[in-house]
Amino acid sequence: DEVEDKDWQTTWGDRLEKAKSMGTDDVFLAAKGGLKQSESDVPESEASKKRRALAGCRTDGFREKSGVKDARQCTAKVLGGEYDFILDQMK
Repeated sequence: DEVEDKDWQTTWGDRLEKAKSMGTDDVFLAAKGGLKQSESDVPESEASKKRRALAGCRTDGFREKSGVKDARQCTAKVLGGEYDFILDQMK
């Protein structure tokens, strides 16, 4: 099956419409790779959780809510396999 590409104007128009429906924080989180795409029946992969958690570590508000003040400490925890402490704050 071949995927048909849209022209660039349509693609960017679609992206703009989606961005208009998002809050400022959501736009920045999406740019960092931290916004969860959608709620679906497919479980989130470990790589996706790690990517979102690392984005949360780079966001002061999420990091502070998780109780971890230092970005390096937060990142080290995520790289060590701990995700829930920050992902719970990103819901």
